[in-house]
Amino acid sequence: MQTPELLLDDAEADSGPPRWRELLLHRSVLVPVLVALLLLLGLAAGLASLREQTLNAERRTLGALVAALADQADSALAASQTAMQATAEELAAGAWETDDEVAQPLLRARAAALPWVRQMLLAGTDGHVLQAADDDTDMPPLSGADYFRAALGAPAGEAGLGTPERWPGQPHPWVPLSMPWYGPEGRQSGVIVLAADPSLLVGGFTRTSPAPDARLQLVRNDGRLWLAEPAGAGPTVWPEGWPPPDERPAWSLELDSAHDGDAVRHWIVVGHAMRRAPMNMVLARDRDAVLRDWRSQAWLVAGFGVLALFITAALSLRHAREQRWREQSQRHLQRQQERAARAFLAAREGLWEWVPERQRHSLSPRMRELAGFGPSDDVSADSPLGWHDRVAADEHARLAEAVQAHLQQATPDFSVVLRIAPPGQAPRHVRVRGRAMAHAGEGPPPLAGTAYDVTDEVAMAEQTRRLDEQLQRARRLEALGTLAGGVAHDFNNVLAAIQGYGERAQDQAGPDSPLRPHLDRILDAARRGKTLVERITASGQPGAGQRRRFEPRELLEEAWALATQDLPDTVQATLDAGSDIPPIEGDPVAWFEACLNLLRNAVQALPGGGRLHAVLAQETVTQARVLWHGRLMPGRWLRLSVNDDGPGIAPEHVPHLLEPFFTTRAGHGGTGLGMTVVHNTVRDAGGALDLRTAPGEGTRFDLYLPCPAGDAAGPRAVLAAADAPGQGEVVLVVDDEPALVALLEETLAELGYEPRGFTDPLQALAAFEAEPALFTGIVSDQRMPGLTGLALVARCKALAPGLASVIVTAHGGADFEQGVADTGVDAVLRKPLSLNELGEALARVFAQRRR
Repeated sequence: MQTPELLLDDAEADSGPPRWRELLLHRSVLVPVLVALLLLLGLAAGLASLREQTLNAERRTLGALVAALADQADSALAASQTAMQATAEELAAGAWETDDEVAQPLLRARAAALPWVRQMLLAGTDGHVLQAADDDTDMPPLSGADYFRAALGAPAGEAGLGTPERWPGQPHPWVPLSMPWYGPEGRQSGVIVLAADPSLLVGGFTRTSPAPDARLQLVRNDGRLWLAEPAGAGPTVWPEGWPPPDERPAWSLELDSAHDGDAVRHWIVVGHAMRRAPMNMVLARDRDAVLRDWRSQAWLVAGFGVLALFITAALSLRHAREQRWREQSQRHLQRQQERAARAFLAAREGLWEWVPERQRHSLSPRMRELAGFGPSDDVSADSPLGWHDRVAADEHARLAEAVQAHLQQATPDFSVVLRIAPPGQAPRHVRVRGRAMAHAGEGPPPLAGTAYDVTDEVAMAEQTRRLDEQLQRARRLEALGTLAGGVAHDFNNVLAAIQGYGERAQDQAGPDSPLRPHLDRILDAARRGKTLVERITASGQPGAGQRRRFEPRELLEEAWALATQDLPDTVQATLDAGSDIPPIEGDPVAWFEACLNLLRNAVQALPGGGRLHAVLAQETVTQARVLWHGRLMPGRWLRLSVNDDGPGIAPEHVPHLLEPFFTTRAGHGGTGLGMTVVHNTVRDAGGALDLRTAPGEGTRFDLYLPCPAGDAAGPRAVLAAADAPGQGEVVLVVDDEPALVALLEETLAELGYEPRGFTDPLQALAAFEAEPALFTGIVSDQRMPGLTGLALVARCKALAPGLASVIVTAHGGADFEQGVADTGVDAVLRKPLSLNELGEALARVFAQRRR
């Protein structure tokens, strides 16, 4: 059946018109008159506000105009100064002389390029004119002019602005500008004078004057009037000798002026300081002229207000008769509010009401929207909340228990969050509240309540829970990183001793020595241990990777071995790593992790068997290409292709692949961080990532990293660079591991340096402070008890700023890179330390010091 909406407007209105004699002293007669009076007061206030708005609008208009005029004048002064400065620079460079044939044409051309320039001349220091752009113009006496005297002895390039003066034979004053010019020998040879029309400064005012009563004046910073426009337009506005405000570039005020018995005139004055001249451009308008239109409007509005007052008084009796109807409407509105208050006891949005006696279940439009009903859909009235088909099946029992507990007076009301899934719509969470209404009959009582959408609140609570879990994981990772850093530091000291002494033994053993293979294996194991420690450090300390040259082929083969070690026989895996792969610059740990994640993703895509193929090769790009993520520019690139013939990636998942914690294997150990690691590796290395996939056609990822311009030097080339002998430089060696100190001392001594080793950084600092001039360089570990390596280098460099410095560390911490830059460390070497790397770093640093 058709269910009516919940109506709140069914109260009956009073009837019967009031009598005229009952309304003579009714408030409906007095109130309109009072309202009319208040309206007149409001109109008066509005007129006052309109007057102020008119004045403010005029101030803004004048301010914008004077600012534009000032900028135009500054631009003209700048152009004039540029022309004069170019002339002075050419004269100083000896490009031409005042008596050359090109002198006058050059001056004439530069004067013609500036439309406001009337004359441009070169005068000697005695005021004699040496050359002029226009020979037909008579010259005033220059030696006594203020602008000429100001230019004598002035610095080169400094322009001066003189007082406008009338040149012989000219009807209007010209504005003079001056600048000294110096000969090639550096002595002042004279003054460049440029005479300009007043339009140089006020030309724009003649075209943009806002009104005939507008006045434009140029006032010097000391208050003296410099120029007025229009000329002869009456008394000036600005008081003589009154300096303009100097605390801001733009200003406005009002002035009153009276001259020779004239009536007092009220002026709106705005000003703008010029940047290239010590003066303000002042623009003024007569305030009475500005308010002329406002006065006309004020008279019109005042007449309308008085007329409205009389009409209101005449019609007040007629309006009083309708007041009774308004009072009845007020009572009706009050009844509506009382009824609506019952519905809003537990509601904020959707309203619902169930009346079993009348078999009515009413829903407001918002309630129908929440439950997924159309405007004309029927709602069952057999039970409260008769839309169980819209509620998730697993929540029916909870809803029934909440309503039953309330009806049995176990709870004052009921409130329950339900998951509602309207047909064809996305599921949403809705909080439903309600309570029973009092009734005198038998049977179940009526229920009324509200409902509102809490989907966002539920999602926020779920997000908060997930963020809390991520925070806990991050804290665990931070603790793991701290532990990994400590273990890596101690283990690196052991590896450094093994690698260092192994290299020394390898150098001393001949190529045919039976010990040589064993020493090679020891060094290989030390290098693998170094890589292992770097991975542990990078796993516990995000961002701990360091950029250096490495062999991508070796790390790919190691990642391939880890990813394919447990492959079933149903998977055919092949790796094609070319033999001509050059070393690249980057983070080797990040490269290894990216390779491993791509390979593992491909392996996980073949649970039932298939083919996995990986290729590492160089590729030369001749034209720019836009890939799935990133862009390839022309040049050489290292390409890693990982291809599997698995089920492919669903199109709706592709846009989210690089989002952290996005995974399609949440129930199978997926963390959602694998592709994030790949993305970070590509981003940090300046590379690109391409994806080719389709459902049922497999997946192929292509990872591109830029190749270096040239091949990396081999181990022997690095050793040859490190063989550059020292010249007896005294080097301070500091490490808390005694074996490393002894190893470094032996190595540095063989390389031609004079090492001084310490295992205590405080003792090393004391020795340096005793003789700071003795030491030329310092090689220090970073993490040491009592004093870090950066702190030791900083305190030593405070005593000897030219000290060469090398820091040796496995991981310096989050702020290590910034500390290296602030301290000015020359080189940073990673533990476990290769003696070849140390020798090459010292040779490079001291070679730079010897230049």
